[in-house]
Amino acid sequence: MGWKISKGGGPVEPVEFSVLGPVRVQRAGEEVALGSLQERALLALLLVRAGQPVAVSEIVTVMWGARPPDSAVNVVRRHVGSLRRLMEPGLPVRAVGRWMARDAGGYLWTADADSLDLLRFRRLRDEARRAEPGQAVGLLVEALSSWRGPVAGDIAAEVRERAGFGAVDRERQAAVREAADAALRAGVPVVVLPLLRQAAADDPLDEPVLARLILVLAAMGHRCEAADTYRTAATRLAHELGIDPGAELREAHRASLTDATPPASLPRPAQRPHDLSTFTGRESELDDVLAGSDPTGEWSSRRSAGWPALGRRPLPCTWRIGSPSGSPTGSSTSICAASTRPVP
Repeated sequence: MGWKISKGGGPVEPVEFSVLGPVRVQRAGEEVALGSLQERALLALLLVRAGQPVAVSEIVTVMWGARPPDSAVNVVRRHVGSLRRLMEPGLPVRAVGRWMARDAGGYLWTADADSLDLLRFRRLRDEARRAEPGQAVGLLVEALSSWRGPVAGDIAAEVRERAGFGAVDRERQAAVREAADAALRAGVPVVVLPLLRQAAADDPLDEPVLARLILVLAAMGHRCEAADTYRTAATRLAHELGIDPGAELREAHRASLTDATPPASLPRPAQRPHDLSTFTGRESELDDVLAGSDPTGEWSSRRSAGWPALGRRPLPCTWRIGSPSGSPTGSSTSICAASTRPVP
């Protein structure tokens, strides 16, 4: 960030505020040591609400809950004064600051997309909505690169909940879904795979994210992993929530099994993949298939008993690895997907 010019004509130190993750402040590239946990919580609340006045009564509720101390309002005022001095060390006591101002019985933080990562994220996301899919992917990936964890992740969980920071966290998941949709339309699924993996790890019950992860894996030819992802999600939903996968997740799974041909833009492997270290049992059946090179094509559509989660793999997947010329598609992942039984 470059230096700005103040109203008086002098240079103003560039300051960057970060709330997409632990709360951070950098002045001229140097980290600013923030104060107490309550001051950090107050700063986080004002940053998330940048451009909107936050009433003192709301600040008190966010910081202390339903039973604040009698001194709560005075403590808030002290924290405000401390933050003003920390952000602008040379500011006179009653002077109007660059960042914080009194407004409508509360306080208002002034920032823009150049100084606050949350506003920069939202600006890029808005630009992506108006862009073509190829450009939208780049904008959304750039927007998501600002995130370093949950909003104000270093603030106490109960304070984050009272402040409603979870709603901002959900903006991240929404942006990941938008990036995946744009990448699939643009034919560049590989760009968003790391984002989808991280989003699914952060919330393993987010079915829209899981659905897109399955579609992206399938578009890249990783159909075995797509099927495994669906099975894992279905099991977790059943065990933790007592429900079956929703329509979007089921449809993504069906779609991942329908088109068994990898995208033309993906290179075919130059050599066969390594044997599956987790394959156990059925040696005699495998010997029979390998000996006959499957002339009837029977095994390409036959399912073997057992579930991969129990240490067993579908036989066609292992046969493909042992017989490089046996697959009509030249892809071990497509045969593995075609032979994987969907979870009801």
